[in-house]
Amino acid sequence: MTCRCLILPVATLALMPLSSAGARPAPAPAAAPVTAKDLTPEMLGDALSCGSAAAAQAFVDTLFLDPVPPDWMHEAKDDEDTEGMAGLYGYTLAAPVSLRGEPVERAYFLDGWVVTLWPRAKAEAFIAAQGLRRAPIAITEQYYRFLDPQTGPMLGVFAPTNDAVGVVLAGALGAKPPPSTPAGKLFVGCNYTPVSEAAFLAIARRSAAIATEASRHIADDIRAIAPPK
Repeated sequence: MTCRCLILPVATLALMPLSSAGARPAPAPAAAPVTAKDLTPEMLGDALSCGSAAAAQAFVDTLFLDPVPPDWMHEAKDDEDTEGMAGLYGYTLAAPVSLRGEPVERAYFLDGWVVTLWPRAKAEAFIAAQGLRRAPIAITEQYYRFLDPQTGPMLGVFAPTNDAVGVVLAGALGAKPPPSTPAGKLFVGCNYTPVSEAAFLAIARRSAAIATEASRHIADDIRAIAPPK
């Protein structure tokens, strides 16, 4: 694994190797192109709730190809809660949508995830109500429940990854990792990467080794750019 680990949240690392190794959903029948006008709040609620991979894909395809989102979505700006998270795209909503019966006023798209960001207490209540379990990921906090243990999707909750990236950078620089404190807010939603629960857990258990390898690659790159004198 290369330094690409740094620009992807560590919460998604357990899924990334399977995606890059060729795990792909079955080809869908050809359909008419979806435009921003076709996207509805109900579709977003379904995508957030792990109810529709097609809805999730429609949002990803449309929002990243059409510079103008639907009139009920507005690009989030000056979002301090997610500052420093590369690859995360946030939108505020004109009216709440439903994530399994809970109102959502802001949605984010991140590398297979469709999520919102909730205060920890609300996220923990969701974890308990939906029967999520803690994933064996060493350097960040993540919870999961596979709706289909063979192919997903995965209902999930995870912490913003700034601290985890700090751990990787500290390892690369030979410094002491920054102190870890529980995140005040957690991302809640669905991951549509086509992967089995067993494969996800196997890779999640390697998270410490993945972080160590990422640190080593970054250190190698630093030495290549600025050799020791």
